[in-house]
Amino acid sequence: MIPHDFILDLLYPLPIRTKKMFGNVAMYCGDKIVLATRQKEENPVDNGIWIGTKIEHHNALKKLIPELRHLETYKIKKWLLLHEDEPNFETRAQQIAELIKENSDLIGNIPKPRKKKTI
Repeated sequence: MIPHDFILDLLYPLPIRTKKMFGNVAMYCGDKIVLATRQKEENPVDNGIWIGTKIEHHNALKKLIPELRHLETYKIKKWLLLHEDEPNFETRAQQIAELIKENSDLIGNIPKPRKKKTI
């Protein structure tokens, strides 16, 4: 099950692929990780839509979407959160999806390649 799966409809027709990450569902567009969604009973303070971005883009994104904030439970600095309890949650999610569809530089990170384990 993908929490907040309506975001996939908002991202259509982009070729989004999903993958489990930290018990969340990460969403990739091409090589970029753009979003992750979370909805868990434990630590609900970080439930919602996580936006993969760079620290230097935080201020610009917060200016566009003032409801964005840093994660609290997970001290991952690059990600911003649109909390699921925000009154404008779906409207702001749509705004985030539009930025992704426009290929905005504000959203998305190319993950570092995993190191192969040697035995």
